Amino acid sequence: MDNKFKNIPKRHLPQKLPFDYTSIYTDPQIIKLTTRANIAIGTYEGFLESIINPMLLISPLLSQEAVLSSKLEGTHATLKDLLNYEAGNKVDIERDELHEIINYRKALFYALENISTINNIDSKGLPLSNRIIKEMHKILLDNVRGSSKNPGNFKRSQNYIGSVSSISYTPVPAEKTPEYMSNLEQYIHYDDLDLLVQSAIIHAQFEMIHPFEDGNGRIGRLLIPLFLYYQELLSYPTFYMSSYFERDRSLYISHLSNISKDNNWKDWFEYYLEGVILSAEESTKKAQDILSLYNIMKEQVIPKLNSVSGIQLLDFIFSAPIFKAEQVSEHLKISKRTTYTLLNKLIDEGYLSTDNAQRNRTYYCPQLLSIVQ
Repeated sequence: MDNKFKNIPKRHLPQKLPFDYTSIYTDPQIIKLTTRANIAIGTYEGFLESIINPMLLISPLLSQEAVLSSKLEGTHATLKDLLNYEAGNKVDIERDELHEIINYRKALFYALENISTINNIDSKGLPLSNRIIKEMHKILLDNVRGSSKNPGNFKRSQNYIGSVSSISYTPVPAEKTPEYMSNLEQYIHYDDLDLLVQSAIIHAQFEMIHPFEDGNGRIGRLLIPLFLYYQELLSYPTFYMSSYFERDRSLYISHLSNISKDNNWKDWFEYYLEGVILSAEESTKKAQDILSLYNIMKEQVIPKLNSVSGIQLLDFIFSAPIFKAEQVSEHLKISKRTTYTLLNKLIDEGYLSTDNAQRNRTYYCPQLLSIVQ
């Protein structure tokens, strides 16, 4: 490719980690943002610790994160498209797009099931490592676009960022990628000045290395919650920043680009920490609203159902806000007749709506959808 195209940027070799960023870290603006960001994350974590099953309640937010992270890579599916597809409805979106989003969730759940946090490493779990990252990548590209691009393995040839006619960045060459990823892996376990700033460095360094032939952006964004979970700043990997990055993709790319061009880490730290504050505050508000709705339905509606399956039905709805009756029947292992009776009661109480189809009717929870979208 180097022989076919002119003006290809020189291969970039980032500085190895850790590096001394004390002068940036002690900047008054960075101190202010770091303090605010840690408070915002602490507030979010405190709320998650106060509820019984945060992964259930945050499930719709994970789906939205998967949608937005994939959207940054050019997909067009919305959260409603994804939920309708999983309910068995026909949607006007390519199958590969939807499965890329589904694979994103699967990759996160794989990591959650296989990682032990830094103070709890044992024979049953692994540290956050290149082994985990490679397996996540393999899951991400399973049976979708990019499945031919060496899933689960680092790149074997030089990759580029940009279009064929306008290459903007040349990442670390393939022969040096294992060396740089080994250094990044060591830094993930390093005790640096601040975990949030460290997560900003990890995300940026991963994107500058661009270790895979495809899927780098999504894996890089998954590393943010996984690192915070691994380092025990969060008790669950349920903090997502793709919504912030997606609001102004060009600004996100610009700040990453300025690190490689000018070694401008300060502006990246500012941008990233502002995103942590905003994302944590939004996540806290949405999680509180979801829990409030859950508790209202649990206390005011479920008793009226007069069914031992009431709580299970409620949990199902919060994990899949758009669904079919047969999915409920199968999941709860109850008869179709009982299922329809329960769903009709929830419609009467104003907590479910339906498309009113004569057959194979779709049900949805409008209040929950309005919170998470």
